[in-house]
Amino acid sequence: MTAAAERVVATNALGLRPTTSPGPFSAFEWMIARRYLGATRNGNSFSLISIIAFVAITLAVATLIIVMSVMQGFRITLLDQLLGTNGHAFIQSDTAIADYDGLTSSILSVPGVSSATPMIELPVYASAERGEQGVIVRGVRPDDLRKIQYITNPEHVAAGSFATFGVGDKGGNEIAIGSGVARALGVYIGDQVTLISGRGAETPFGRTLRRKVYTIGAIYNVGNSQYDAVYAFMPLEQAQLFFNYGDTTQQIEVRVEDPENIRSYWDALLQAAPGFSIEDWQQKFSAYFGALGTERFVMRLILFLIIIIASLNIISGLIMLVRDKTGDIAVMRTMGATQGAVMRIFILSGSMIGFVGTVCGVILGALFVTYIDAIETGLSFIAGRDLFPAEVYFLEGVPAKLEIGEVALIAGFSLLASCVTTIFPASRAARLDPVEALRYE
Repeated sequence: MTAAAERVVATNALGLRPTTSPGPFSAFEWMIARRYLGATRNGNSFSLISIIAFVAITLAVATLIIVMSVMQGFRITLLDQLLGTNGHAFIQSDTAIADYDGLTSSILSVPGVSSATPMIELPVYASAERGEQGVIVRGVRPDDLRKIQYITNPEHVAAGSFATFGVGDKGGNEIAIGSGVARALGVYIGDQVTLISGRGAETPFGRTLRRKVYTIGAIYNVGNSQYDAVYAFMPLEQAQLFFNYGDTTQQIEVRVEDPENIRSYWDALLQAAPGFSIEDWQQKFSAYFGALGTERFVMRLILFLIIIIASLNIISGLIMLVRDKTGDIAVMRTMGATQGAVMRIFILSGSMIGFVGTVCGVILGALFVTYIDAIETGLSFIAGRDLFPAEVYFLEGVPAKLEIGEVALIAGFSLLASCVTTIFPASRAARLDPVEALRYE
């Protein structure tokens, strides 16, 4: 008996020959597809090519989920810190604003506006016994500052207190600085720091320098090293005196209930502040978030290509499988299997690899994102250095946000790529001539 005939008898003995033509994706096709993933004819183990394809897809999907979750975490964290420490819109003028109390009352009447804060924001040169640094000083009213939770909330106060901020003649002489500024100057609570500004008195030779010594009353820590290392807060009355603004202010900082849709407030704000100009946070930080969005898009595109490359392993695996199972394909065809049935069998074989690899990749990626802080700490301990320095990334920890929509998009693309890559080798198997295949059996 020939080898092909023996396979026919064995196939019949296993009950694989259908008595009636099965429908598409029947149990018969699923069983054959599962057995063809085996390295041996009895299907007890998996081929090396199948294992490589599975691992490649798993790692590609997990990598894409991890990277996109971290980038989304960066965006959400930075946006939260940005909107938590800065205004959402800024009412400005070419000249100093005199009637800022009346203007703030008018702005507060706009529906959706939660606060309107008169503010002076100017750069100064700060020096202490152990260091010096350029600092941006924000002059605000004490009550307005205490409403900014990212600054005055106890969990963000690294040292000192805001209880005495603004207490004293002309606002007193206490200021609040970021933790990065404190480190650069080498100062702590109760220490003195000298601020130098170029907005001194007018003379025939121009403005003079203004110098004054202030006491550190509070040190805050936002968690963003760029913000903590740049800004300091001063009572508005003291800022008016120090920067020679008299009884005027520089701008009005506006906060709204829905900062993501700040443009919807423009018309009402312009009506409340006629003759003034508006700059919102999207304009002020457009370059920053534009670059972040572009980087996220390019990274997603690159990692999607990695999934495609990983899926190409399925093609090579199925082509080798078709060559190995040529005789079996011919036997099935002589037993009545249609070209469509053969094609679906090999599509199912490749799709199984893609499906299992995608599921495992989603699980691996989700677990990595969930425990990313512990993983970063462990890797830093092994490497003997901080792998995520706050001075470089501006954040004290690795932010990660696992979004269901993003995971679904990644999983769907991986499954689609896995199915598409099976079409060519599956169609090649379906076109196999059983007579030519059995001629040399």
